[in-house]
Amino acid sequence: MNKYINIIIISFFSVLTCKYKIGFTVFVPIACFLAFHNGKNILLIIPSSLLGLLWFGRENIYYLAGLLAVILIYMLITHGQNHYINLLFIFVASFLSAIIPEPGFEFVFTIFFALVSTVIYAYFCYNIQGPLSNQNKTRNFAYNETIMAIAAVTGATTIIATIPVALFVAVYFAMYLSQNRYYFHSVFFSLSTMFFLRFVFSVEESVLIPFASAFYILPSIYAPLSLISFCLLGWLSATPHFAPLTLQIVIGFAIAFEVIKRMVINIYEGDDLAVGVYQRSLENINHEVIAFASFLDLFSRSFATPKEYNQKLSEGINNLTHFYCESCYVRNECYSKNKGKLYTYFKNLILYAKRSNHEYNDLEELAFIKNCPYIVEMRKSSILINEKLNLSATSSKSNALIAQINGISNVLRQYSVDNSLKNEINISVFEKIYQGLCDYGFNVCYFQPKKMLINDFLIEVGIKGEQYNNIKLIIEMICNNYIDQSASCLFKNVARGKTYVNIVPKINYEVEYGYGSIAQEGNSVCGDNYLIKNLSNTKLIAAISDGMGKGFVANQESSSTLKLVDEITNTEISTETALQILNTFFYIQDYLEKYSTLDFLQLDRAQGSVLFYKMGAASSYIFHKDGSFERIINEGLPFGIEEIIEAQKREVMDEDVIVMASDGVFGSVVDEKDFETFVSGIMHLSPQKITYEILNYARKRKSKKSDDMSVIVLKIIAA
Repeated sequence: MNKYINIIIISFFSVLTCKYKIGFTVFVPIACFLAFHNGKNILLIIPSSLLGLLWFGRENIYYLAGLLAVILIYMLITHGQNHYINLLFIFVASFLSAIIPEPGFEFVFTIFFALVSTVIYAYFCYNIQGPLSNQNKTRNFAYNETIMAIAAVTGATTIIATIPVALFVAVYFAMYLSQNRYYFHSVFFSLSTMFFLRFVFSVEESVLIPFASAFYILPSIYAPLSLISFCLLGWLSATPHFAPLTLQIVIGFAIAFEVIKRMVINIYEGDDLAVGVYQRSLENINHEVIAFASFLDLFSRSFATPKEYNQKLSEGINNLTHFYCESCYVRNECYSKNKGKLYTYFKNLILYAKRSNHEYNDLEELAFIKNCPYIVEMRKSSILINEKLNLSATSSKSNALIAQINGISNVLRQYSVDNSLKNEINISVFEKIYQGLCDYGFNVCYFQPKKMLINDFLIEVGIKGEQYNNIKLIIEMICNNYIDQSASCLFKNVARGKTYVNIVPKINYEVEYGYGSIAQEGNSVCGDNYLIKNLSNTKLIAAISDGMGKGFVANQESSSTLKLVDEITNTEISTETALQILNTFFYIQDYLEKYSTLDFLQLDRAQGSVLFYKMGAASSYIFHKDGSFERIINEGLPFGIEEIIEAQKREVMDEDVIVMASDGVFGSVVDEKDFETFVSGIMHLSPQKITYEILNYARKRKSKKSDDMSVIVLKIIAA
């Protein structure tokens, strides 16, 4: 409803119908309908209509100024939101606009014209409800535009000039309706205006209107070429049926229309949509393959060395730490400054101990080498450790290779099965949604399906001249006519007067979250790591990994596990398959002696369900607002030990609070019932505040054992 050129033309000419002594009966419903649906349109209607009367009907300009002032005041007070009050306002405004300029007008006729004006407005409002109720084939904004165009042509007939202005207005709208693929409307409009101009106003050239309508049904450049060729033929043949000046102006119209076409027409061919969806599908497949390949590369880079090699390396790092760091007088300062980087420094020190020409590119690592008081002794020890890392081949390598091949085969099989289970939305659904948006009257400047899966779709839409709050519910209603799972319209951004939104599966729950961690007493580095992110349109994942051991070594192990989880969840495969694939890789590798736990959940904001995957992790809780709670107990060993991982599914409700924590938290809790009562009493707080309170609770209680502590809190809020 923001095709600005159309609004200007319609306002300019439709207001001239008052010269037929009917007041503003036709103009009032048109102006009010356009203004009530988008307040910014009044900024175009006021100057256009005033200019029309200033040039061709100056005697009524003061009445029009008063009418526009009343409409503007009414808009500012009511915003045009109440349909029935709007109808009453249209009736009163039309009645006054007819009787004030013509005091001698009969009362019955005035009432009649006011009723006609009210019916026209009601008809406009009735039509735009069509796309919202899946009736866009018989009711849509194009019907309103057709009526408005006829009103504009009627008003243009009052202009007495050497050229038939009404003819050119009719030609423009015939071109517009046909090019916008409203063929029935275009035929109806062109035939009715042709007979109207031909037999009422004796405009011989009105036969051009159906020709313009027919030519602009043709696609692309063929439409203007056909009309221009037709006019040139008539001009050069000097046919008596068409005045040369008229044909010349129509040729100019055809050229000008090509220039302004993108401002008034939703140019998006059905074939283009099909090609776009197909190309996007190919891009998604390529993206999945590349993402999965990147994950394999990451895994191979991280874990390409054999078990014995990493075992000796870890032992060497532990020896350096034990013999030099524990007794070092700058230990606390060094640990505080370098935190989790020491593991990498010691590893490089051992690996490159025999290379005197090794350059340290990391400035922080170079600073550590220069400032460490025991660096000379550590270099000597690192050389001895380095010599022990030259391991001979073992007879188990063949068996390990076979196990790895079988494992990778299972991974690829799981990946293939996951992809085969994906069902895509039929392309006709996207076409209907796009057409529904156009039929409602939106100026759709961008429409691109990005994801096409039934339960995981994403459509990016750009609409010109509208605000998000005004279009959100309308877009959702149109989409819900064609998408069985229902949809939500999410704000994306605004750029140059265009509002961009994402259409995604209906989101029934929002999530607020908080997180925090505390290192074991005496350590400056926490061995736990956590991850929270949105997987797709409606899913959110949260994970805690607890590395075996303490300090930076444990931190490196848990961080590595979560990096792999983060990487593999960037693919489009399901979470269950992704975790199973990752677990398989851990299971088949032959290097690992220390394992990381993984506490993982996936929250579906559309379904309101949670999947818990617990691999050696601590228990989790779901606290309900009625005071009850559910405890999800770990039933699996750490990541990579068991071949199959199992999920536990739970349903969530509004105001539920989910608490995930590492062993360090529950290891510090002496009385579990007291802990459960404590959390139930602080559910009203924000998730981040709950996180701090739980960590503080665990830290102050008498501990069974001291360990790193991490907490993630998720609060569910009904959308």
